[in-house]
Amino acid sequence: MSIEVTMRHSDVRIESMKEYAEKRMALLKERFPKVTKVAIVIDVDVKKHMYMAEVVANRLGETAVGAKEFSESAKSVIDAAAARAERQLLRMRVKARKGTVRKQRAASAKN
Repeated sequence: MSIEVTMRHSDVRIESMKEYAEKRMALLKERFPKVTKVAIVIDVDVKKHMYMAEVVANRLGETAVGAKEFSESAKSVIDAAAARAERQLLRMRVKARKGTVRKQRAASAKN
């Protein structure tokens, strides 16, 4: 899985935030092995002292998740966006499994 971290309008703490974002996105890889690529964009609004993080996860060639969060702390915005992406990926996995079970039951009922 490839992890891409992009910083916009950033300040001095670039490397520490990038490392933290990569560690947090690596947890997605452990929980969801079918995710092939994760891109996270961290934007800093200096005037409002706000951070924005957007996570886009690709699952088997298609865009699976897009999560966007706003906060005053850099780490909390990364955590919130990652948590939202995890919830969406989990919901997709549950729906996919239910769909295959329904198809199998329908096929076995016809036979």
